[in-house]
Amino acid sequence: MLAKEVTNTAKLNPKESLKAIIMAMEEKTKFLRSLNINSEHDVRQLFDSVFYARKHFNYVLEKNGIGRIREAYNKLKDTSLDYSERLKLFSSLVSEEPEDILDMAREIIHFLEPEQYPLWTRWIWNDKKNTGSITYVLMDNVKLNSKDDYFEALKELREILSVFGLDTNNYFSTSIFLVYAYVRYVDYATLLAVDRKGGGLYPPHLSTTAMVLGLKSFLKVIKVANS
Repeated sequence: MLAKEVTNTAKLNPKESLKAIIMAMEEKTKFLRSLNINSEHDVRQLFDSVFYARKHFNYVLEKNGIGRIREAYNKLKDTSLDYSERLKLFSSLVSEEPEDILDMAREIIHFLEPEQYPLWTRWIWNDKKNTGSITYVLMDNVKLNSKDDYFEALKELREILSVFGLDTNNYFSTSIFLVYAYVRYVDYATLLAVDRKGGGLYPPHLSTTAMVLGLKSFLKVIKVANS
């Protein structure tokens, strides 16, 4: 059983925290759909919206230039292309950590079309190592072997979450669930290696989930709008 995380809630209410995360995800979708890359500021906004990509902003901009980044982002937004084709140009941007840029491309597509595509990053499913938080919920004899297997597993998980009341009419529910599972795993794995009295120094799990999903700035917008 999972204990309620009192420090993790909005006004001590985990449902309100979850609601705020979903609203922030919707705001991120609106932002990415409306974003056009015409300046360095636009590129920075794009990289700031993806938690693990911020550190790559300067290097990617310097090595690729605004024009190539704009072309790659426009490909990601082009719904007439198939999934792999949309990823191809963006993931080929020159970077210090190509795997992060591929994850970034997949995350952007997820937020551009959450009704169609689930979130796919290495900590959710690493197809080279067959690791990630999706493996925590698979049956013992089930192994994912391809993108199609992964998408099918996420479709099934989405249906299960809907039965239990987490129904967002898109793949946001699976994103929250799987990132949350990953965050808890990392937290507990870390606590095994340090004095558990230090646990209070770590951010609460839902807060970290929102951070990993790149929602910090969008949560601020919602907070201001509701104040």
